[in-house]
Amino acid sequence: KIMRAQSEEDLLRAGWTRRFVAGPARWQEAIEMYQSLGFEVHLEPMSVDELQVECQGCALATTFFRVVYTRRKNDDPSIRI
Repeated sequence: KIMRAQSEEDLLRAGWTRRFVAGPARWQEAIEMYQSLGFEVHLEPMSVDELQVECQGCALATTFFRVVYTRRKNDDPSIRI
């Protein structure tokens, strides 16, 4: 099982905003777009727990997806967009 590097609560406290779950092509586009807009981008593995019950048999698919988080560079973590 892939373990998340950080808990969702820790990421939110550090000023990160969860955006969406994406596959490799989309997360690369997201990184480029958000960085061009002045954001930092952080990717976390998708958790099997995030799947609908009927999809949990497809747990291998989660290894291809990442949760995209962003935050403004040098911004106060209490400010969210």
